[in-house]
Amino acid sequence: MAARPGNIERASGRGRGKPPSAADDHRAKTADEAARLARQLSKEGHAPQLGDPASGVMLVVDAPAGPRVTDALRRSLDSVGLGEAYVVPSSTGLLLEMLIVAEPSILVAIGPDASREMDSLEHPLARRPFADAAEGELFTWTAGTIGLRLPPLAPALDDDAAKKRFWRAFLALRDLAGRS
Repeated sequence: MAARPGNIERASGRGRGKPPSAADDHRAKTADEAARLARQLSKEGHAPQLGDPASGVMLVVDAPAGPRVTDALRRSLDSVGLGEAYVVPSSTGLLLEMLIVAEPSILVAIGPDASREMDSLEHPLARRPFADAAEGELFTWTAGTIGLRLPPLAPALDDDAAKKRFWRAFLALRDLAGRS
């Protein structure tokens, strides 16, 4: 059976439209999965996810994170050039799925509950638990993921000492902004 010219053009990427690249296809699948998880979180009454799951940076925040915490975190991320970072609440029961979807190169736990939940996943490739890392210290979580443990953000909104503690640790992200 002879190939028809139209099929050859489409297969070669010429003609009406090129097939999506592998990167575009991956980004679309990631967006679809993230949207499914967002709907599930919303249905269960959890805070929404923020940012882009394909950004390479994922932050897990102690839940519940109210609007003040969310706004402060978004502003802080913008200030270090990571405004598109994927921000998810802890304590949803969906953290492992969100982690699989995002495949982050940088993973940040904000607050003790987020750190405990990350460690409770018992990720088989984890080299070091978040609980063993000092606040603000970058560490190798898996071969392809840098981990960072931060203090909780909520107390930093009303207390100067907590604000200094948070910012000292948070600024480690500034150095990573170009790597993600």
